[in-house]
Amino acid sequence: MSVDAEEVVLQSPLMYRVLRERGGALILEAVVGGAAMYAVRVRLLPSEAAEFAAQGARFSDRLAREIMANPRLGGRAYDPAD
Repeated sequence: MSVDAEEVVLQSPLMYRVLRERGGALILEAVVGGAAMYAVRVRLLPSEAAEFAAQGARFSDRLAREIMANPRLGGRAYDPAD
């Protein structure tokens, strides 16, 4: 997906951001790793998008920490270049 087709909804000092695709889907992009840092993305499920709408950064902080602890997030995460 082209960067032009995304809007930054939230930029966090915790090294993640929430993006909205042109079609409206929300993506959480987090920087993960130790010695080698890299970004992964997780497309929010409809239930997660609703939680983000209700709770904002409180929800996305929690999800970002889950991603940072488990970067593949059960196979849901993907590389931004994909």
